[in-house]
Amino acid sequence: MEQRIFDKKNVILTRITESDLESFLVDSDIDDEGNTVFRFTEFANAIIETIPEYVFANYQNPDIPQTDAVERLREAAKSIYRIKEYDLMRKACLENDAEAQTEVDALLHRKRGEFGELLLHLLLRDFHGTIPLVSKAYFKDATGVAAHGFDAVHISQAEKILWLGESKFYGDGKKGVKALIKDITTHFCKDYLNEQILIIKKNLECNEIPQRDEWIDVLNSSTKLSDQIDMINIPLLCTYHNEIYNLYNDLNCDEAITYHETNIRDIKAYFDAKNNHPLKDRLNILLILFPVHDKTALVRMLHEKLWHMQSM
Repeated sequence: MEQRIFDKKNVILTRITESDLESFLVDSDIDDEGNTVFRFTEFANAIIETIPEYVFANYQNPDIPQTDAVERLREAAKSIYRIKEYDLMRKACLENDAEAQTEVDALLHRKRGEFGELLLHLLLRDFHGTIPLVSKAYFKDATGVAAHGFDAVHISQAEKILWLGESKFYGDGKKGVKALIKDITTHFCKDYLNEQILIIKKNLECNEIPQRDEWIDVLNSSTKLSDQIDMINIPLLCTYHNEIYNLYNDLNCDEAITYHETNIRDIKAYFDAKNNHPLKDRLNILLILFPVHDKTALVRMLHEKLWHMQSM
């Protein structure tokens, strides 16, 4: 059985695993009466458990005392809510704050979905064995405003691969991948990559990430766009609403499998047709599609758990 860092209860089902396409679903169980229930609460817990590593780029240490671990969770949760987008969404979702909702609606990245970054972090760690190269907080400034940057900066230690990922959390899958295509168009060009690599190197110089010195050397020597592209994998995660959970109790039945694959192939074909990046044949893109039962309900659940984490 594969070792999972965060999804320890095997809540996430792997469906399609290809070199340029992956898909996942949330698993199901039965309740005390034998009724099928989908494990959405456990799924939310798995996402929330990534937060300390996501925020601090620290790796799990089983020897950390329980009291220190709890404090670390509290500190990480507070750090998340110092980021403007998260705090505005919390106020809108949990407090029905009309002013916050108005500001959320006006944000340029309002459909980006900050929790998509956490899910991308989880999927890369648990299904690709990566580790974060730098703290995600390096793309946030002192006032908590999101700066431009990648949603995930991970490495594969053995293969010396740099994973620069983007994520979208949409109600509609095709709109989500269309936004991802816009990201790769603007982010995977010489000037932008050079700018981001400089930021990553600056962060590396003041932390203790495994293979730190090796990666500083690698990034210093990667001055050509062709070399940079060759060492980068680009995971693009789109999490979106889908009816499969309402239509089927058994996701392993032939009808559910066919329904899911048809949906995934349709979105992938749309992505391929719309992706007109001039270097698309050189870019190592991995499209990751993750249908969920209800985007709004999931975001609310995640905010509730994250907000309570601060007062553990």
